[in-house]
Amino acid sequence: MESASLLDFLLSLPEPSDELQRAIHAAASWLARHAIADQHWHPQLRVLQAKAGAGPLWPRFAELNTNRPIFGDRDGELYYDVHQVSFERRQGYAWYTERPAPTLERYQRWRAAFNDAAK
Repeated sequence: MESASLLDFLLSLPEPSDELQRAIHAAASWLARHAIADQHWHPQLRVLQAKAGAGPLWPRFAELNTNRPIFGDRDGELYYDVHQVSFERRQGYAWYTERPAPTLERYQRWRAAFNDAAK
């Protein structure tokens, strides 16, 4: 969610430098590569379920270097499966989000407009 909000801000800048453009492309590429398809975060049960055609979803946190979804609990442990986290923590936190999807759509429009303007 935070990455999508930051990318939205960068996309709103009127004249991004070459360096900033590279950062925007890299951020959008990372989000696109790490989207989770065919999974649904069930809002009442607070579980991740297989569901054909569902998604994309993104985990709230990803491990550095591996980009694997990670989850923490009140015991201070780190888990790689959200179902290992206590129900209380699954219920009290947004472990998965669809928030980057509209940002990636915004990026596609930005990229098309920016490429047209550069011609």
